[in-house]
Amino acid sequence: MIILKWLLVRAISCLSNLIEIQNMIQKVKSCLWPISISFLAAFLLFGFCARGQTISSQKIFFNGKIFTANATQPYAEAVAIEGDKIIAVGNLTDVKAKVSDKALLVDLQGKCLLPGLIDSHVHALSGGENLLAAALNDVLLGKEELRDFAARTLKSKKGMQGDVLYIRGMHSGTWAVVSDLDDLFNREPYLNQPVVVRGSDGHTAWVNKVMLKRAKIDSDFISSLPDTDKKYFGFDGDKNPNGLISEDGFQNISDAMPASTVDPVMAGELGVKHLNSLGITAWLDPSTGDISEGENNGRLTVYQKLATANKLKGHVVGTVVADGNANVDEQIITLRKLQKKFNGVKDLDIIGFKIFADGVLEYPTQTGAISIPYKNSGSMGSLMFDPAKFKTFVTKADKEKLLVHIHAIGDRAVTESLNAYEVARKTNGNSGIVHSITHLQLVKQSDFKRFADLNIFASVQLLWASADMYTIELVNPYVDPTITAHQYPALSLVKAGVTVAGASDWSVSSANPFEAIEQAETRRGKLDVLDANEIMPRMEMLKAYTINAARLMMKEKSIGSIEPGKQADFVLLDRDVTTIPTDQVKQTKVLWTMFGGEIVFKN
Repeated sequence: MIILKWLLVRAISCLSNLIEIQNMIQKVKSCLWPISISFLAAFLLFGFCARGQTISSQKIFFNGKIFTANATQPYAEAVAIEGDKIIAVGNLTDVKAKVSDKALLVDLQGKCLLPGLIDSHVHALSGGENLLAAALNDVLLGKEELRDFAARTLKSKKGMQGDVLYIRGMHSGTWAVVSDLDDLFNREPYLNQPVVVRGSDGHTAWVNKVMLKRAKIDSDFISSLPDTDKKYFGFDGDKNPNGLISEDGFQNISDAMPASTVDPVMAGELGVKHLNSLGITAWLDPSTGDISEGENNGRLTVYQKLATANKLKGHVVGTVVADGNANVDEQIITLRKLQKKFNGVKDLDIIGFKIFADGVLEYPTQTGAISIPYKNSGSMGSLMFDPAKFKTFVTKADKEKLLVHIHAIGDRAVTESLNAYEVARKTNGNSGIVHSITHLQLVKQSDFKRFADLNIFASVQLLWASADMYTIELVNPYVDPTITAHQYPALSLVKAGVTVAGASDWSVSSANPFEAIEQAETRRGKLDVLDANEIMPRMEMLKAYTINAARLMMKEKSIGSIEPGKQADFVLLDRDVTTIPTDQVKQTKVLWTMFGGEIVFKN
């Protein structure tokens, strides 16, 4: 018995993953006499190792529903890989003929195999940080629930950044009742305790009086600000701040907070593992640091360290946050230095800039740039670049073959972004660079076809396409109905010929693609359905999270579909996600995720 156990352990140690073990044991079963299965399996596997031979690096996956995302061959009976590459796709007989007879057979047992999923806008590193923080994950808590959560957080110290109680992921509905926050955190036990609560959208926050004092934000400070910056702070008629802060105003708070003690590499590893657990093997990280950091880019350094430690299990395409009003030539020089420093890192590519065109639409923040003024304030929101300067920025970046990925929520922000792209296309012709706009909550009908004409891709977060507090209660009463008629108009964009790519914006909201796919098919929320005319078909959503997202990232030649020559990135699901009823999609479970021929997650 001791020898048998030793043989089995020795044999297993020679194999690189569980799939190979299972297949070898299956081969043993087929030729069993009344001898121990374990003994024969151990003997056979040990034999390979003892002779110095290697198990074939070829594998054939078969007996499953295989969706390839390849328009010319959308389904297949089998797929073969060798090492980290796909070498054959088609019917089982033909696939077997193209590989060695020693190839390992992997029976999918009727499950569903897809290409590795791709998120075209996700903050993997900050998402990992949120997993280690006190985060509400966009759940709206009542006053008493928030009181209890804060007390538990203060006690556990999980939400502390130095001596500051820092709660992240607040639902935007929280800001509508600032008096509740004032009542909770500007009295005992918080009279001497700095408190910062940050919105899940990353654009909004509230801080208590202790924190305001530390950041030196008072009536004199508010009075000293230009009108363009005053709107980022909430205050009364005497310019006394009420704690509400948005957009760039939060930098004043960040500067007054102690440094985080969270290990960014550990957080990044958690973020990568979380995405892998959802079947995601590639993503565009839109905020890999800020161009103002120069070559000392902390986010890119984290990705570099993960890759060096063999913990970056995904293809990462990064854009660096830039200033659309600042000197574009200097920013291009800095980006080139970053590319020289980091683009040699395995599975990491910096391809361009991220620009904020505006903020968010929800009351009371209302920094989303719209074409008709907000009813309550008369403001048209915050267009965060000068249109003339931005046209120069995009044109020069495009000429340098650098992608420009734009955050645009309001219809005016979308239009001005397209205007800049149009000038670039007219000036440079077809540069071959696929620029993109993300979020797209409000889009004018007249702009739908402009996306396609200019070859601008849409990165959409359709988990947000819901008739809920965000879209109905915090937007519709304050925004003209002629421009809220088309919130998150995904199908209209598809019909106009636009390439639509799936995205989550995690940690703003869930990174689970199957939750987003189901929501895109129903657009149902607690307050009805948000424009049923924009319901997305299943196939469009599967394309959005595979080949379309790969095209947006300019990686379609190597990932995004199951085709010979592409990387062996797959996800195996517990159900046929191509045919199941809509109300079952978000229940889909990932059985395993493969990245470059390696199982990186197994359920």
